[in-house]
This record gives sequence, structure tokens and C-alpha cells, in this order.
Amino acid sequence: MLINLNVFCKNRINLKFNNSEVLLDPEIIKSDVSCIFVSHAHYDHLPIRKKRPESLPPAVCSKATARLFQERIGYQLPQQDDWSNEEYILETMPGGHTFDSTVAKVTNKENGKITIYTGDINLENRGYLEGYKPIKCNTLILEATYGDRNYCFPKFENQIKLAREYISNQLNNGFPIALLGYPLGKAQLLNHCLGDLCENRFSTESIWKMEQIHTELELKLFPTKKLAKNIPNSLLNIEEPWILFHNHTGYNDQILSYLKRKCNLKVVGFSGWARNEEQYKARMGADAAFIISDHADYSSLLKIIKESSPEKIFTVFGQTKELAKELQKDGFNAVPLKQGQATLESFF
Repeated sequence: MLINLNVFCKNRINLKFNNSEVLLDPEIIKSDVSCIFVSHAHYDHLPIRKKRPESLPPAVCSKATARLFQERIGYQLPQQDDWSNEEYILETMPGGHTFDSTVAKVTNKENGKITIYTGDINLENRGYLEGYKPIKCNTLILEATYGDRNYCFPKFENQIKLAREYISNQLNNGFPIALLGYPLGKAQLLNHCLGDLCENRFSTESIWKMEQIHTELELKLFPTKKLAKNIPNSLLNIEEPWILFHNHTGYNDQILSYLKRKCNLKVVGFSGWARNEEQYKARMGADAAFIISDHADYSSLLKIIKESSPEKIFTVFGQTKELAKELQKDGFNAVPLKQGQATLESFF
């Protein structure tokens, strides 16, 4: 019997075979599917409900994702490294986005055709992160966070070098530094790459909590002291300069504004959106900004497509329409995957 596969967007990403279904980063975990895949533990890829279902299907993800899922959602997943039934095999590959992130490789047992779901990805080797290595596939479900050709980034190692020079100079001149990053992912990478620049290291409560969990998961980080919520006064009495790992918040953040007034804090932002440097600095209230993203830039997305050589491309998350339109111009069979939409064939 011919095993067919349909791809559609109903519960984030659905893969439907003849007799079984896989949910990729589902918003709602359902017990009547054969398996789920969780790419990583950022909230926009996790379930929107924290209530544990009565029964859970097998969950393919990294052990780190399972631990972070438990911390953020509140219950334990039946984690597996891979899974299979009579219709498909689901395996994982390193995604390069965060410490825990993986890419899903789904192989149709009947015809050997491969579907790749990237989740969020990055091709570069960065610090402790192994970049995603594309493989040949038939269907590619590709993230499009930076699906605009204007978003091509410099090399990570060059930006880190510039950041280290800037931060070292500010610390030597007696200025404390705040490094902006998301509590899960960017904050650990900044700690790993920049934490050696100063012995006095602090973190906001959410970043400190993620530091403890990643240390538990055997990621080597520079230890920091937890900054009590809404109580930055402890930093004012420190004679030597210090580094604060702070959430990626905007110019109106009360703690950062207070520390800027009281001790001439220098705020440093790290993001792909810093490609528009002045606009980004104004939005974040940053004194300096470096183009360091956990996502693949536009040129990397093109490289993934070239090396994957897919017959079909679905763009998901972010600038999906823009990327699909550009790919269509180049002759690719690509469309944005929309809520409730069925397979690519419905477009042609």
C-alpha cells in the first residue's frame, strides 16, 4: 500500500501519513497522534497550555529540551532520541540554534523520501554550538525569521572579537556593562564567549535560573550571582566594574534606566536585527550593538536550500511570504505554510 504524506498547518506543523500523524512543535499536545517532535524550548515552539494531558504520545527531542520543557511547562515529556512505526522513522540532527535545539528528519518507510523540519536553525559553529549540516531531502520545512535578502550577517567570530574589544575597553575605563540576551539561548552563549572578561558577573533572575539548568546539563559556563528582582542597588556599592547578563528588553526597562543614571552603565545588544544598527540601538536603549543571531541569515537559508536540493519547500515562522516569493522567482517550488493550509499541490 502506498504511504502518502500530507503537510499542513493546523497545530503548528502537522505531518499526516495514511494511518498516523506527527505533530512538530505543537501548540496543543494531543494523545491521539503517533508522536510529537519538540525542536527546542523557546516559548514560541512550546505548547500554549501548561496543563498536562491525560496521556502523552512519545516525544522526540534532545534530553536538554526535555529538561527545559519540564522547567517551563511544568511536566515531564516521555523523551526519546528517535521513534518509528510502520510508516515512518523520526530522527534528529543538531540545529545550531540553542544548546538544546534539534532538527527533525522524517523518512517515509515505503519510498525512502525524506522530510526535514528545521525548527529554528543556524549553520555556524558558535562557541559550544555545532551548526546545522544540511542533507539532501525531498521536502524542506524551513524557518524564515530572516527571509529578507537585506539580512545577511557578518561572521560570528568577527562580531565576537569586536564585542570583546568594546567591552574590554569600557571595563578598563571603569564602566559597568549590561549584555542583552534572551534568558534561554543567547544569554548562555554570551556567558560562554564573554564571561571571562570580568570577575564580577551578575544575571537577572530568569537568566540565572537558565544558567543553573544548563550547568546541570553539563554546559560549562562562568558562574554569576543572581540579581534580586527590582533590587539593583547591590550593584551600586561595587567599586570594580561588573558585567550584568540582562534580558533582551527595550529602552524603557526600569532597572537598566536606573543603572544608567546611577553608575553610567553601558548597554550592549546582540541580535540579527542589529543589522539596522541605529534603529536597533534606539529601540533597545543600547550604547553598542553587534550582529549576533541565533537564526540563519538570508544567505544561510539559500545555502540550506542549495545543499538540501528539495523538490518542495514550505516556509514557516517569520518572513514566510517574502522568502517564498524570492524562492519562486528563482524557480523553486516554494510557498508559505499558513494556518489550515493543506499541501503544496493546492497552489499549483
